[in-house]
Amino acid sequence: MEKSCKFKHIENNLIKLLEVLLSNENLKKYIYHLSDDPLNQPTVEADLLETNNIILNLFDSEILDEQRVTLFINPLEGDLRSQPLSDLTFTIDIVIPYKKWIIGEFGGQLRVFRIADEIAKEIDQKNVMGIGDTEIVRFRLFKVNSDYSGMTLWIKVNSSTLKGAR
Repeated sequence: MEKSCKFKHIENNLIKLLEVLLSNENLKKYIYHLSDDPLNQPTVEADLLETNNIILNLFDSEILDEQRVTLFINPLEGDLRSQPLSDLTFTIDIVIPYKKWIIGEFGGQLRVFRIADEIAKEIDQKNVMGIGDTEIVRFRLFKVNSDYSGMTLWIKVNSSTLKGAR
C-alpha cells in the first residue's frame, strides 16, 4: 500500500526558507540593530532564533519586546488536492516597535519596507524551496497595539505531494 507524502516536505521548505534569509547580512542587521544606521553596524553574530528575533510559529503578541524586531515565519496553509504538486502558503509577519519603525532622522527609511525588500531579494521568483519558483504574492500592513505594528508577507511555494514509500 502506498503512503501519503503530503506533509513530508513542508518542514524542509521552512528550513530552506530560514537558511536563505539568514544568509542575508543586510536583513540580519535591519532586524537585529535598532540604530538609525543598521547597515553600518557590526556583522550579526547572534543566533536570531535564540534571541527571539525570528520565531518559527504563528504570530503571538505576548512575546513582543520594545527593544526587538520580531519575524514570525510559518507555513500557513496548503492546498493538497492537486498531485503531484501542492500549493503551500508561508507567511512572514514582521513586527516592529513604533519607536524603531523609521530609520534615521526626518523619515529616512521605513524599517519594515527595508526588511521586506531584503526578503524579496532573496526569495521572490527564485527556486529556493519547493520544486518551482517561490513568489511573494501579497503583503498587508497591520497594527498590533499602541506600541507595535507590522507587515505580513504571503509566500507561495509549489511542493511535491507524491504518493509512495518513505
